[in-house]
Amino acid sequence: MNRPYDNATTVPSEAAILADFQNRSKRVYRHYVHMADIRYANSPRAIMDVFPVKQAQKTVIFVHGGYWQWCEKSDFAFIVPALHEQNIQCVLLEYALAPLVLVDLMIEQVHQALDFIQHQDWITEHVVVVGHSAGAHLTAMNLTHPLVQKAVLLSGLYDLRPLCDTHLNQALQLSLDDAERLSPVVHTLSHDTPCELYCGADELQEIKWQSEQFYHALKGLNQIRVELHLLKDVNHYSILDAYFRHIAT
Repeated sequence: MNRPYDNATTVPSEAAILADFQNRSKRVYRHYVHMADIRYANSPRAIMDVFPVKQAQKTVIFVHGGYWQWCEKSDFAFIVPALHEQNIQCVLLEYALAPLVLVDLMIEQVHQALDFIQHQDWITEHVVVVGHSAGAHLTAMNLTHPLVQKAVLLSGLYDLRPLCDTHLNQALQLSLDDAERLSPVVHTLSHDTPCELYCGADELQEIKWQSEQFYHALKGLNQIRVELHLLKDVNHYSILDAYFRHIAT
């Protein structure tokens, strides 16, 4: 089985990095006020955590990655402190994973979550949805949702067709027709949502190619405000700290 999308090939310390994410996130849960496991729909793992800020001017909704089959929202709470320092509140979104559900349901769950959030009394006037890796794909498939005022896509996957012949598809069970139907690069819709795409210079060539392809697809829609940034000395995991500590505003 082909493994071209295996991030461990460019990040040999992958397990240690993910463990560090979890440890840092546990400290955040201990020390920051939050509302845990708010249910946004009656489906598996349809929950979210909210880290509020009094009189916040902006909300960041974070959709985690994990190739649609790994990771938890709670692994990524370490992004919260940098946001709170800027008076930005944070929502960590959870969704069901493969092989228990198909990617279609994950896309629908993100849509349901956005529907739910826009009717909450704690939501701010300004909302940014940030997706990482598979989470960037799920975000890209929801760009036309009215709550999404800006999308930030980190190290995303926008063309699922190359994944069909990889180890990842053992859980995803994508047919070629499925992969094409669920690829935002194939189905770019006209909208006016500003999009910022980021990718690390030290990432897999396949990941960089994905960002470049989606950038050009979006640029083909004349009204789209889209940027692509290649971050020096950044990999698939360090891009989270690179963005939230130094770029997010």
